[in-house]
Amino acid sequence: MGLCIQFFSTFQHSHYVELAISKLKEHEVDNIYAVPLDNRSVDMKLVDSMNATDGSSLADIGLILAMMGATIGAARGFVLDWGPIFWGLIGAVGGFTIGFVYDITSTLIKRKKNRTAKIKLGEIILIVQCTNEQSQFVEQTLWKSLALGVAKTQMQTTRLESDS
Repeated sequence: MGLCIQFFSTFQHSHYVELAISKLKEHEVDNIYAVPLDNRSVDMKLVDSMNATDGSSLADIGLILAMMGATIGAARGFVLDWGPIFWGLIGAVGGFTIGFVYDITSTLIKRKKNRTAKIKLGEIILIVQCTNEQSQFVEQTLWKSLALGVAKTQMQTTRLESDS
């Protein structure tokens, strides 16, 4: 029965991960497992739901321009034939339409730029299993290799011996 130490560490996808693995293997630490994580796909939605929003709105500029159009339409409507109410409504609808078209166009352009932008590589989880004597070296190596985080666990191991 022996004491086994496991280290869980996360790294940005870089050459430091390879250097850490090489250094650990040089010092006879062979139980190393690397798991690359997938990135979240960035898919902007045109309409936000109640529970999830990306912080962009298609109505902001439209509502501002609707208010401005309604104010100008109502003011000018006193001298025009249909009166201030109809010209205020026409100004509001026209302003909202212009703002909405502007917002949807700029959102579609942002979405296209995000798709064509260079995708950042994800993180890597490195799991290292070693003996108690090697644990100090393994932990120092992981931190020196720019690990984002390191966790250490201990567990008892039992070895099955054959009856020969």
